[in-house]
Amino acid sequence: NETQTPEWFGPDCSLRHCPTGDDPETPLVDETNCSYAVAAGGRGKGKYMNKCHVDCSNRGKCDHTTGTCACFPGYHGANCGKRKTAAVGLAGSE
Repeated sequence: NETQTPEWFGPDCSLRHCPTGDDPETPLVDETNCSYAVAAGGRGKGKYMNKCHVDCSNRGKCDHTTGTCACFPGYHGANCGKRKTAAVGLAGSE
């Protein structure tokens, strides 16, 4: 299992990125794949296998002061990249 440590950013380096991940709701697209992606402003292009940073897997809100994700309902994990599943067959019920 790979873990990413939040990175500092912003004009005074006081903000933190949240953990990154691929959006679990788009199985045919990897939002973290930036191979050959053109940078914002059209300056430069990513190399093969470059990774994009996607705060909270697009399934949560990043608190940039702490570098932690607040996951949207139905998602969990440090990067909100896991779907919660409904409990099936509660104990004692038939």
